[in-house]
Amino acid sequence: MFDTEQVAVDAWKQAGQTCGHDIPESLIIQSVGRNADDTKRLFEQALEPEFDFQQVRALRIQYAADIIEQRGVPVKDGLFELLDVLDHGSVLKAVATSTERIRAETLLRKANVHDRFDAIICGDEVQHGKPAPDIFLLAANRLQTIPYHCFVLEDSEAGIQAAVNAKMHPMMIPDLKPPSQWVLATVKHIFPSLHRAASYFSEKLAL
Repeated sequence: MFDTEQVAVDAWKQAGQTCGHDIPESLIIQSVGRNADDTKRLFEQALEPEFDFQQVRALRIQYAADIIEQRGVPVKDGLFELLDVLDHGSVLKAVATSTERIRAETLLRKANVHDRFDAIICGDEVQHGKPAPDIFLLAANRLQTIPYHCFVLEDSEAGIQAAVNAKMHPMMIPDLKPPSQWVLATVKHIFPSLHRAASYFSEKLAL
């Protein structure tokens, strides 16, 4: 929903440099869609032993918040169109994000979309983050529906893997990282934008 990947890359790099570490952009992109615990393991495996994840992450959160405060929440083109289509079709909607609730709800409120969802599930509510299916299964439970009836729109491979593991229908809207060969072979619908996703659902709901 939000074009925050570049914000995350810039904030991680700035936080790392402040603490004396050069964090490769490829490593940051690899962490997209993962919760804090999984990101911690990923970074600590790849970086030097003296890397203090908690310190750098705290700075990263502050830097990202500063960027969003200055520029506003970077809402992806087509989000409001997609929400309007789903509302018109009386489709239940949930946010299932790896971000902690306090940060997720702040972004959702700033973007004026918080109240447009029937459920909001955050990374600090589940034991295992994406690519485990936990967060999507909890979302289905909150919506009182079965996983097979759920469509998942994702921009990360970890999220796509989680949707597959939850036995849901994954759809991808790629961001900084192009779809891998596994994603191309696995995901039936890959849309260039949320506008195209909105058109797809509009056509299907009209049937």
